[in-house]
Amino acid sequence: MEKVVKETKWAILILILVSIALLGTWGVVNVYDYNLVNQSALLALSLIPLSAALASYMKLTKIKKNPSLMVSETDERLVSQKNEAAAQTLKVLQAVLFFLYLGYTFMIPEDVFTSIVWWLALGLFFFSIFAPVMFRHIGKKD
Repeated sequence: MEKVVKETKWAILILILVSIALLGTWGVVNVYDYNLVNQSALLALSLIPLSAALASYMKLTKIKKNPSLMVSETDERLVSQKNEAAAQTLKVLQAVLFFLYLGYTFMIPEDVFTSIVWWLALGLFFFSIFAPVMFRHIGKKD
């Protein structure tokens, strides 16, 4: 349990530092009015690690209040249920990406092969199909 608590504390620290760095970059860009970067994007990006740090902190306080929660994270049945839910989520996301790609292709046919958005949609769709196989292959080497 101490290992999980220590790792979570490190994760919180790193996430907060990343959030502060992005927020500081937003401040510098905002003050000096650099046009190289979208200022709103930097501010929005700084909220992502801050939210992850908050979620990790909430998990840490739950574990400290009720150490028996650690059992639920190592119980094979619950881990299996989490993995199945993740697999179903991936299938739904693959379908969404497929329909996004098809919709973009048919709605704006003049962008096919020329627009970066079209290539990104295609690339994300292919990545969602091939990533599980690649990660399974990488995991076998360990």
